[in-house]
Amino acid sequence: MKHNLRNALMLLLPMIAVACGSAAAPTTAPVAATVAPAATAKPADTAAPVATVKPADTAAPAATAAATATAATAATAAGAIDKTGWPAQFTLGLFGSDDAEKVLKNAESLRLRLEKALGMPVKMFTGTSYTAVIEAMRAKRVDAMEVGPFSYTLAVQEAGAEAIAVNISPSLKPTDTAKYDDKLTPYYYSIIFTKKGSGIATLADLKGKGFNFVDPASTSGHLMPKTYLVNHGIDPDKDLKAVFAGSHPTSVLSVWNGKAPAGATFEDNMYALQDNGQVDFCGFPTKHVRPSEADIKAVFDKCPDGKLAVLAFTDAIPNTPFAVRPDLPASMKKAIKDTLLSIKDDPEMVAAYRQWYVDPSVALGLKSLDQFYDPLRDIAKILNLDLKKMK
Repeated sequence: MKHNLRNALMLLLPMIAVACGSAAAPTTAPVAATVAPAATAKPADTAAPVATVKPADTAAPAATAAATATAATAATAAGAIDKTGWPAQFTLGLFGSDDAEKVLKNAESLRLRLEKALGMPVKMFTGTSYTAVIEAMRAKRVDAMEVGPFSYTLAVQEAGAEAIAVNISPSLKPTDTAKYDDKLTPYYYSIIFTKKGSGIATLADLKGKGFNFVDPASTSGHLMPKTYLVNHGIDPDKDLKAVFAGSHPTSVLSVWNGKAPAGATFEDNMYALQDNGQVDFCGFPTKHVRPSEADIKAVFDKCPDGKLAVLAFTDAIPNTPFAVRPDLPASMKKAIKDTLLSIKDDPEMVAAYRQWYVDPSVALGLKSLDQFYDPLRDIAKILNLDLKKMK
């Protein structure tokens, strides 16, 4: 794919971990300082203060106008938020997956933080599919959403969704305490791998062989590696004996156990399975950084037979965005974004929510965060995907 974002990612990968940490910092004072006093949280307080000149008083004396301007300046200096046009309630849409109650429970700390920062009730909506959440935004039943990266591109098309931050969720065991890590990036990679000694040493060797994808709708387990293969002269539908393993661990374990010669998964899954003692893998010195083709070959050549080894890294896959309705007031969008970006600076919140948000657009030189997802739009064109049919 020839695309500006792809080129930017490739050029900036060595710097992005540090750069994202800088880009993620709140653009104003911490959220606690920007939240209006409790009295301003009432719906009635979204209107101008009592001291403000009424529309009929446009001919008010200069002294009155000056006093009003002084009061407005003082309110701004005190950290008050202009809530003109804000809705009385904020609703966040989430994909309920197979366990909507669990999804709501996991997001409760975020709901409470938004409620406190915005000074209004915050409700959660769970849809039975990504499409249901997108439709809820189109119908203005939800004000914001978190859906998969591909589904976000559909939400832009169907509901005008506007990305304001990118989610980072570290790979953790249930007993681990989540901590902010500035080395984690707002994107990840899919890898194409084999078991060393299988007779496969290059992508060309995959032709005519069995191959494990994960699921038809999986970005890192199907769509991204399939696109990579197509761009490198391999038609998975014709050149491979491809199957869907059903899950990322199964895709890897099937190759490890000799039931398939090669497969695809996301990078962290391979390391997680190795950490759990389920596979033996020839990894790389640094995670979340795409090695050069020469480095990939060097690691592969040194890898002993019997271990899993990487044949290729795909292009970067953007993480899930937090997106808002385009017609929300600019001041509200900013308040929401500041709240999200402040999470990484609150250890207790990170421990409770087990994730945080960044905005990598400045570090990548993007005009808008939406451009971060352009590679997925390229994939949709290459594979002729109907995004409305994706779940």
